[in-house]
Amino acid sequence: MKKFVLYTAFAALGLIGTTSCSDFGDVNTDPEHLNDGNINYGMLFTNAQHQALGSDWDVWRNGIIYGASMIQHVTSAQWSQIFYVWDSGYNAAYWDSMYKGDRAAARDISIALQNWEGDDRFATDYQMARIVKAYIFHRLTDLYGDIPYSEAVCGIDYPKYDTQEAIYADLLKELNEAQTALDGAAPAELGSKDIYFNSDLTKWRKFANSLMLRIAMRMSKVNPAEAEKWVKVAVNNGIIDNVADNAILQHTEGDVNNDSSEPYAKVYVGVGDQGKWFLSEFFVDLLKKTNDPRLALIGTVCEDPTIGYSAEGYDLGNCDPAIQKGMPVGYDLKGGDWDISKAPGFPGLETFRSVYSVPNRYTYSDPKAPTFIITYAENCFLLAEAAYRGWLSGTSATGSAKTYYEEGVRAAMKQFASFPAATSLYNTYLSDAAIEKYLQENPFDQSKALEQINTQYYINTFNDSYEAFANWRRSGFPKLTPVDKNYPNCVTNGTIPRRFTYPTDESTVNEVNYLEATKRLNNGDAMTSRVWWDVE
Repeated sequence: MKKFVLYTAFAALGLIGTTSCSDFGDVNTDPEHLNDGNINYGMLFTNAQHQALGSDWDVWRNGIIYGASMIQHVTSAQWSQIFYVWDSGYNAAYWDSMYKGDRAAARDISIALQNWEGDDRFATDYQMARIVKAYIFHRLTDLYGDIPYSEAVCGIDYPKYDTQEAIYADLLKELNEAQTALDGAAPAELGSKDIYFNSDLTKWRKFANSLMLRIAMRMSKVNPAEAEKWVKVAVNNGIIDNVADNAILQHTEGDVNNDSSEPYAKVYVGVGDQGKWFLSEFFVDLLKKTNDPRLALIGTVCEDPTIGYSAEGYDLGNCDPAIQKGMPVGYDLKGGDWDISKAPGFPGLETFRSVYSVPNRYTYSDPKAPTFIITYAENCFLLAEAAYRGWLSGTSATGSAKTYYEEGVRAAMKQFASFPAATSLYNTYLSDAAIEKYLQENPFDQSKALEQINTQYYINTFNDSYEAFANWRRSGFPKLTPVDKNYPNCVTNGTIPRRFTYPTDESTVNEVNYLEATKRLNNGDAMTSRVWWDVE
């Protein structure tokens, strides 16, 4: 990721801040106030691509303090908010990052679309932008439920909240139309400003159809017939079908001092939270009990993890699987009933940081590591579930649930080759022989298919907390034990949250539409309410 691309984008965005037409925020920026003379829409596209994947602002709050902690990928004794305590700013971080401010991906991609629509010079770029917009709003609606969609960024002062069901229908339509239009289309004007695929239209089509597959499977419980229909469309259109075509964002010049870094890595080792985040006991034990060779590339034990990322003195740690140890979930450093010192087997306040595993600094905590957007492995696991449900008949996908499951495991392990600093670890632990040994020791069991498939999805989406959180809610796997309901300030009665709440200012700035949306939630605007597709 070239630093100058981001800096140019942010400089351009400075012109947008004065065009907001309502208190709802920059989501309602009037595109008529912008033109080719004062804004580079290609830079807005680039910024939207980059910020759609998260920045330290939302990743720190929604992605790690909440998301990754809720599903027990990681935990911390120094962030008591993670134990289901409501915080307005943390709940709203992703919403604010997508709709408002210098990083607003939803706003930027919408403005680019509005200015490219009907312009033959940007006909191909327009279709690519439709796909990016679908990705952004898909993630927004999955996290919050009903959101401003059809009236967002169109000059309407108080936009309505579209139902998630309606949003999903439109996202699928947009993706299908866009990928069809890209078949045989002229080269994009964007060229290298496209930081996902360098304007490779074949990869863009695969990306669109893979996102279509993900969205379709999200509906597996709430509307199985529509889910099956769109799974078939996506598969027959052509999805990502090999590791080389994984949708990823490279951070080859990643620097923790700006947004060029991999965002999760920036939080773990570069913005003041060093030595505070550890792999959870649940997650490490899950990997250990199956002798998962990925453990050596997911966790590391540092002598002093409080030392942040730098050219000198940076502790990469010991990746030996035998010494990896997860931190128990549900403890803090407040000296009360839940103090970490009371955790079973606690090694002591003076030494615990050098005993528990942190996110691996060769892979997920490397600022130069790639961000995985949609991968072949994820597609395989979704196809495995679709095959299990009998939804692949009449498609080009002819494999069984077992076949796709096993191929998904292989792909999930092989994608670790994409981490630039982990080549030695990859060659040591993830040889073809090691992968096949894992599959032999952990064979596919048809009677436990959904649990096995979605547990592998959970492992593979580590550091993609928004997707991991969504698929866990949809599937219910892996089975997690929530924290004690008596934990101080717990707002969920001891259950794991199901969504993020709307920004508090929505209840006053856009009151009528906010109240209408909250009435549609089963428990009001609460972290325990379920979004449309999240049915029991």
